[in-house]
Amino acid sequence: MRLQALSMIALLLGCTAGEDQDGAARGTERGGEPAFDGAVLDRLVPGLIEAQGVAGIGIAVVENGNLVWQGYYGEQAPGTPVTEKTAFNVASVAKVLTAETMLSLHEAGEIDLDEPISPYVSHPDLSQDERYELLTPRMLLAHRGGLLNWAYRYEDGKLAFDHDPGTKTSYSGAGIELVARYAEAKTGKPLARLAREEVLEPLGIEDISLGVVPDWAKGRMSVPMTAEGEWTTIAATNPGLAAGDANSAADDLVVTVPAFAKLIAALSEKSSALSTDWEVRTLVRGSLDSDPVYRCASFDWLRCPDSYGHSAGWHSFSWDDHAVLSHSGSDLGENAFVYVSPDTGRGAVIFVNGANGWPAMTRIIEAIGDEPLLADYYRGLVEERMGLPMPPLGETAR
Repeated sequence: MRLQALSMIALLLGCTAGEDQDGAARGTERGGEPAFDGAVLDRLVPGLIEAQGVAGIGIAVVENGNLVWQGYYGEQAPGTPVTEKTAFNVASVAKVLTAETMLSLHEAGEIDLDEPISPYVSHPDLSQDERYELLTPRMLLAHRGGLLNWAYRYEDGKLAFDHDPGTKTSYSGAGIELVARYAEAKTGKPLARLAREEVLEPLGIEDISLGVVPDWAKGRMSVPMTAEGEWTTIAATNPGLAAGDANSAADDLVVTVPAFAKLIAALSEKSSALSTDWEVRTLVRGSLDSDPVYRCASFDWLRCPDSYGHSAGWHSFSWDDHAVLSHSGSDLGENAFVYVSPDTGRGAVIFVNGANGWPAMTRIIEAIGDEPLLADYYRGLVEERMGLPMPPLGETAR
């Protein structure tokens, strides 16, 4: 979950998107009630694509277990439009699937989130440090393992404890990979099989792949776009994924919008097919109050969350009695954001093939309209951390 550096482009983000433009939007009826009205997104998103210099965007809106609307805009590749069949690399959103797999395994008694991983998993860089024996899956899922994000963040290219486990919050994809290795050792099954058995098959989710571009995605993959608005390639931006040896527990999840929307929809209705432990999802164990990127911005108009930070694989927010779970993903030329509220039963999926995805995703959260406090939080981050003006959307844009 990282805000990538964005090029400064001329943009009046507070304006409307102007005249209606073509977008492949689709709504459905539910229970005799009108479906989510995506007209605001049909007006807004084409303008965001042009202004931000991203290639394409796919969106799904869910409510109480149902996919109530989906829309697709722009191109997955030069001359090829984004559709419901487009496969996106959603980067760190992979952590959500890994976390939900671990929660289900824990509830079934096949793993224990609170036991040390050291008897099951050794690591060439870490095992000789006595602090390695302190690491547990719960600690690592909440990014409290004392590790930096990846080995490349260290001068010598080797993982090491930046601080004692359990004392500070430090976002770490490497820590999530350790959780997956523990579960694989404990169960004797690879992560892809565990995810399939615990989450994907019970929910009927297809068109999803961990860390590899599968055959079904050939010709359907979204092509990354640089911050300068230039097409690039997966091989250039993500050689691990192109080669099929990516970090599949923490990064490089290949999935379509409707496929991931099934998971968010199941969470929106608290499906019994998933773990029933909601406290583990909502309880903040790693606060972001002092995080250099994700601490709440300092604007008078902004109501900061009462609590926010990392839970078990999620980014958890709360305002009074209202809770929201979210996760983002950012790799070179690609961005993604998903969220769901356990108390309102609403959520959304937003996938972008383009480096300048954060302002667009923030505007889309705002335009969907079911999480105004979450939208304000991210508007504050984009404005204060990126230096891009983000006044509220005008009523004509809605």
